[in-house]
Amino acid sequence: MIKIAICDDDNKMILELRNKIFSYVNQTNHSVQIFPFSNAEDLLYSDEIFDIIFLDIQMDGMTGMEAAKRLRQSGSESFLVFITILKEYVYDAFSVEASDYLLKPLEDQRFRCTMDRILRYIEGRKRSVLTIQKGTWCKSIRFTDILYCEAINRKIFIHTKLEVIDYYFKIKELEKQLEPYFFCCHRSYLVNLQAVCGYEDGRAKLYNGECIPVSRLRQQEFIESMLIYMKKRGK
Repeated sequence: MIKIAICDDDNKMILELRNKIFSYVNQTNHSVQIFPFSNAEDLLYSDEIFDIIFLDIQMDGMTGMEAAKRLRQSGSESFLVFITILKEYVYDAFSVEASDYLLKPLEDQRFRCTMDRILRYIEGRKRSVLTIQKGTWCKSIRFTDILYCEAINRKIFIHTKLEVIDYYFKIKELEKQLEPYFFCCHRSYLVNLQAVCGYEDGRAKLYNGECIPVSRLRQQEFIESMLIYMKKRGK
């Protein structure tokens, strides 16, 4: 399910965008949930995490550009698509990493191209995530955001760039779910080679300053894997 927000103080434009989105997904077999907002403040107060946000730049009260800046400051990684009648704002859109900039009145072909491109990114992103479920709670974490995974008793602790998430799982089963660049450096640790900056005295050194143990039996294989990954990354 792709979650899409439409934020515009013109109800006619919200309706037009809803119709274009539903027409698009009916032809492409995607599932969407649309959330309309008539002002930027309500969008920012929403607890939903949106995949795509269509955002009018010029609105009464807080502007769409200011809302976009606040979204990025809060860590939002939603794909932002600005809607406006003025071309001169296009350069400002780059500062908040907007995915596109659509002029009113909306052109069907341009809208479709924008959706095609964004959904390709979303589908690629969703294939590279770890989904964790704890009872009725569920969360997806991008592999690139994971530093390392640690097994303590029957629990797994996922150490990400922002938080530590724990749940009941087996580390051997977890290893099968991760990308090949995650290395089992210890019977209780899986490390993301993307997060490794060095090795010293039996410990892998991470870019965030942490160190995790590497077992003696796996030291040579770990060093080789780390060097191979670093060479590939440098190409």
